[in-house]
Amino acid sequence: MTKRNTVIITVFIIIVIMGLVCLHNQYSSNSSPILEAKVTSDNGGNFSCLKIYTNKKLRKAPSVKGRFIKAIEVDPQIFHDHTDKKNNFTYLTLDKAELNRDQRISSNPTFIKIINNLVKQSKHLIVILNLFKLDNEYYAFIKYNAGLSDEGTLYKYSSDKLTKVCTLDSGKIVGLKKVK
Repeated sequence: MTKRNTVIITVFIIIVIMGLVCLHNQYSSNSSPILEAKVTSDNGGNFSCLKIYTNKKLRKAPSVKGRFIKAIEVDPQIFHDHTDKKNNFTYLTLDKAELNRDQRISSNPTFIKIINNLVKQSKHLIVILNLFKLDNEYYAFIKYNAGLSDEGTLYKYSSDKLTKVCTLDSGKIVGLKKVK
C-alpha cells in the first residue's frame, strides 16, 4: 500500500509541475504586446479589448482607451465559392464590379492585393473580412464559413504575403491600434 501511495503522489507532483511549466510558457515574459484589438460579437454587441502578443497569444486588456483604427468591412457578397466536382476542389472568385463599388477599398491598391491573395488561398467562403491600415502596415481579419468553428484569424500583410498574427476563438476585430 505504501508503494502505491508513493507512485500516486509522484505522478501527481509530476503533473502539477508540468502544468506549471506549461502555464509559465504561455505567459512568458519573452513575449511583448504588439497590438490592441477592439473586439465585438459577430452581430456587433459586447465590446471588449484584447492585447495581442508577439507569441500569438491574446489577453484581455482592462479597457478600451485611446484611438483605434476602425475596420474597413468588406461586403462578403463579393466572394463566390465554386466546387470542381471532378477534382473535389473548392475555390473562390471575386465579383470585381461589386468590389469597385466601395471606394475605400478600390482606391487602395494594397487592399486589392490583400483581397486577391485571400481569394487565391481560400478553400472556404469568406463571411467576415475586415481590413486595417496602421501607419504603413496592413492587417486583415478573416472568418470563413467552414464547419462548426467560430474562430477568426488576424493576418499582417507585407511583401505580398499574409503572416498569421493571432487567432480569435469567437467574435470579430473591429478596431486595431499599435501598443506604444
